[in-house]
This record gives sequence, C-alpha cells and structure tokens, in this order.
Amino acid sequence: MLAMLSLSQELSKSLQSETGKLYAIKCDVTKDSDIESAFNWLKDNFGGVDILVNNAGVGCTSPLIGKSPRQLLVVLMVWFS
Repeated sequence: MLAMLSLSQELSKSLQSETGKLYAIKCDVTKDSDIESAFNWLKDNFGGVDILVNNAGVGCTSPLIGKSPRQLLVVLMVWFS
C-alpha cells in the first residue's frame, strides 16, 4: 500500500488498472492544516505511518535574491521541514 501526498491525483487515476493500491491525498506542505489532515486520514484509515519518505519540494525559476521575505520563508520551510 502506498499513500501519496500530492497536489494532483492524476497519477492515482492513471495507475488504477495496476496491481496494488495507491491512495493520492491532496496535501500542500506549506499549510499545517493540510499536513495534519493528511496524517489524520492515514491514521483513521491505516492506523498510522510506518515509513515516511519526504519528497516535498518547491522550485524557483528566478534567483532567491530579490524574493520577498514570505517567498523565502516558504522555500526554506519546505526545504528544511
């Protein structure tokens, strides 16, 4: 069983005919409420998490210099959380 926290559920739909189960759970990792909701869903449906692979990231298409403090904070929170 794989639970995938994702902004898109397209992958889950494309893999429906494959063996096994994939659960796509929408989760914006910059929002504490989304993270809490995702973990609550996992706990309610599977009893918790045994292994967590954090593959969250944000990308910048321009240099970090010149970004607003809020933009820098979001990047750093995702990188180092």
